[in-house]
This record gives sequence, structure tokens and C-alpha cells, in this order.
Amino acid sequence: MPSKTARPEGERWFEWPLTPTSIGMTAAELISELYETVTALNHDRSWNLTLVAPARFGDIIIDREAGCLRAKCAWKAKDPSQLGPAPAGYVRGA
Repeated sequence: MPSKTARPEGERWFEWPLTPTSIGMTAAELISELYETVTALNHDRSWNLTLVAPARFGDIIIDREAGCLRAKCAWKAKDPSQLGPAPAGYVRGA
């Protein structure tokens, strides 16, 4: 059961590099990939934050010249029980 202690939270810009595959993607494909990445990070026990993908216009910037995607995401530190090696019998969500 998660602890009841307050965990830090906030909002900040995160940046992901465009890969050779993603550089040719449409904006819609890149945004879809961003949401998949956020979901994967939220299930990753080695990533210490839970992210909320941006929903506001202007909070996602695709900068093809710089070769990156930037997204302003809300975040909250994960509870310690959500971190570290998976417990015995743990099944990772799809």
C-alpha cells in the first residue's frame, strides 16, 4: 500500500531526442509516441516520477531542427513502493 507522506510534485519541460525513425513521422505520430513513452515511464520501476502527458495547446513542441520533442508535463515523485526491483510475482502492465 502506498505511504501517506507528501511526495514532491510540479510541472516542467522534458525533452526526448528524435530518432532516425521518428524524424520522418508526422506530428500526430510523434504525439502518439510521446503518450506511449509517458505510459512506459510510468510503469518503469527505475524511473522515479509519474508523468501526466500534456493536454494543453503549446505544451508539446516538435523541433525538427534541434532533433527533439519537448513536452511540458505535470509530474509527481513515485511512492518508494513503486520503485526498485519488481517484487516476486510482479507482472508488468501492457
